[in-house]
Amino acid sequence: MVKSFLQRLIAALALGMLALSNPALSSDCSSVYGSYQSCLSGSCSPYSSPAEFVAAYPQCFPGGSTASQAQVSASSFQQIGAVSSSVSSRLLGGGGPTQLTVAPVRGMAAGGKNAWNAWGSVAESDTRQSYTLGGLAKKHDVDVTNAVVGIDYAIAPGMVLGVSGAFDRGAGSSQPNAAAARVASTIKGYAFAPYIGYQLSKEWVLDASLGFGSGKISSAGGMESEGDRLFYAGNLNYSRWVKDIQFSGKFGYLHGEEDFGLAKVNGVSQANTASKSKMDRWALGVQAGYWLGNGVQPYAGLNYLADRLSSSQGGANPIGKSAWQWAIGLNFFSLASGVTGGIAYTQEDGRSNQKNNALTGNIGIRF
Repeated sequence: MVKSFLQRLIAALALGMLALSNPALSSDCSSVYGSYQSCLSGSCSPYSSPAEFVAAYPQCFPGGSTASQAQVSASSFQQIGAVSSSVSSRLLGGGGPTQLTVAPVRGMAAGGKNAWNAWGSVAESDTRQSYTLGGLAKKHDVDVTNAVVGIDYAIAPGMVLGVSGAFDRGAGSSQPNAAAARVASTIKGYAFAPYIGYQLSKEWVLDASLGFGSGKISSAGGMESEGDRLFYAGNLNYSRWVKDIQFSGKFGYLHGEEDFGLAKVNGVSQANTASKSKMDRWALGVQAGYWLGNGVQPYAGLNYLADRLSSSQGGANPIGKSAWQWAIGLNFFSLASGVTGGIAYTQEDGRSNQKNNALTGNIGIRF
């Protein structure tokens, strides 16, 4: 037991000395960028390639695969999900128990009279990444708050046009090796997205959105990086009531991009640090909810997520391409006032080196 403890202690001390003597293992972005230039010339040790080097330092390379996966999911994809949920809730409200179908909030194809719909959503997303590159244990944690507001108008029975705006703020924490101190970072961004919803039938609805925005990442040593955001998505939504049970599903395609310029350290641009990342996601989900009466409906769901990441800085992706996401939640309906709302908790499982969970609240007012 004593021998094992001494071995671990010696290993930790050796790793600490290595981190101090090798700038590539340090946490300060200015030192990391200097080592990255050497890596581009062929000297990447202990990493096997520039792409692996970038993946090892998400706090300094926001356009790399490890950083962009968490950022796009917590910002652009959260906004897409909020838009799709609002559209499907509005257009598929025509089915359900008698108490719901005779209410003013019923679906437009069923004769709903509310031309305008205003809504809002707030999500708290928590991402934990833990992986090994170059023989070093890496950790990267990101907590992001994403707030979305939207308004849409019924231009025809079963069709709405709207626009949404989102603002996100987040804090990150990275550890480049087991002996290093954690490095704090911050995330800021916004996006605007027009959207459309179209009711195919009583049970099927299409929604699509297109968004534009900007993001900014700050990290240790005076590092800052700014970039443009672009995303688009399409979702096919399904809902069917069997007595007091609602069965629903969703099949969607989501695409998000982040185009960062040269990173700056204390205002000085760093060569070869500009990057563009792209993320494609196919999502398939099912859900079941039970109408308790008095405007209350608990539900549970399961989604399968398949992601494909690409970055101009290289293709290393230690995070994992697919995940199962389960969800539990509670919907509320105020039938007299035309107000809907809900709260949901989701958690991802199955990725090789990442955990993610989110708590989301939403409200909608039809008038």
